[in-house]
Amino acid sequence: MTIFISPIGVTTDHVKGWLAEESRGVQILWLIHSKKGKTDFPKIAKKLKKDLQSAYPRLKIKLKTIDSAFEIDPTMDAISEIFHKEMDDRNALTSKEFTLNITGGTNVMAAATMISATWHNTKAHYVLEPQKDDPADKKYVLDLPVKSRGIARMNENQLNTLKIINDSNYHIENTPEGIEPETTEGSITRQSLLEKVNDLKEKKKTNKQASKTKVRLEYIIKQLEKAGLIEKIGFVEYYVYKDEKGRQKKLERNTVVQKKNKKLSVEIKTEKGIEFIEWPLNIERNEKSSRYQITAAGKRTARDAYMFD
Repeated sequence: MTIFISPIGVTTDHVKGWLAEESRGVQILWLIHSKKGKTDFPKIAKKLKKDLQSAYPRLKIKLKTIDSAFEIDPTMDAISEIFHKEMDDRNALTSKEFTLNITGGTNVMAAATMISATWHNTKAHYVLEPQKDDPADKKYVLDLPVKSRGIARMNENQLNTLKIINDSNYHIENTPEGIEPETTEGSITRQSLLEKVNDLKEKKKTNKQASKTKVRLEYIIKQLEKAGLIEKIGFVEYYVYKDEKGRQKKLERNTVVQKKNKKLSVEIKTEKGIEFIEWPLNIERNEKSSRYQITAAGKRTARDAYMFD
């Protein structure tokens, strides 16, 4: 079985040209299009479906609507949903029986489709636009080289760890009260990650679902890094100030910022009493600690995992 998937926009000639050369063996065609806006994309898709059904009566044509043609995730989500649906319906299907057409739709849709071909290890085609001087035997469909990500299916511990990192937000832990911390999404310190992994492990033990095998966080992290799903950042940050003797000190947690003489100041307890130091403070790095940041590939993997859990 061969399943074709193609985004479309205002123009649809690339689909017709694609089938003119490659229709042999194709049983299902999915057309991905935007929802109705200034342009009625559903109407365009339905007309194309009607035209193709007349030319290819045995071809089963399905439509898939996305919310935005100018973001990566909607097109990738649609392709992932199609991929999983067809795989669930037909257990013997392999990824190589899917071919994605990256020609149509917006540039973002085309990029998302090419990424999806790599993601799911499918085939990918690009359809050239015919020119006046083309020879009669010219081939318009290009078979594109698709390199597999080379990422093996993750086990439960790896996937759970990736989800924890994806759902976490990092900020400087000793940010004073009254200051909105600068947050980095999809990032967590090594210590916090270890605590959350252990919490999850204990929770699963309670539910009698935990494996007896000890979770080796370092090994899991190395596997996720090797797969390009996360990256290690070799430091964490903290706020510092200079005391009355000029010595640099780390700001205590739960310190409060107040407005003093129309300026924000940090309230510091010293040997002589309360001292106010003007905000912002300097930031130093602690290179004995580290944190992990999810990558774009990691976000996509976590997103797929949530979609099809």
